[in-house]
Amino acid sequence: MNAWQALRAHVVPLAEKLRRVRPPKLRVVVHGEVVYWALLLPPEEDLKAHAQAWGGVRSWEEWLLDRLDRLEADFPEALEVELLGVWAGSPPRVEPVAAARPKGRKEVREYA
Repeated sequence: MNAWQALRAHVVPLAEKLRRVRPPKLRVVVHGEVVYWALLLPPEEDLKAHAQAWGGVRSWEEWLLDRLDRLEADFPEALEVELLGVWAGSPPRVEPVAAARPKGRKEVREYA
């Protein structure tokens, strides 16, 4: 199982955590290297409204699944992936949201 599959298996608790901590952006780190600097986290209300009018994803769960699928296409063999919340500031506040790591370590870790 690669890291993307491990994260997708936990998409519901990840979305619940995003609702709780509300980071405006997510940073994606693969094997210790930033691969996506600031993935804008759209307001869930906007996703619902857009889906009603034009179709598309309706929730953060669907949005996360879509983004994880796209990132997996670029990094299919990733064994270690971190999602970091990013808040505005100088320097910006960056906090771990979740991590997927190889077996032997906890596969998906949700940070409190």
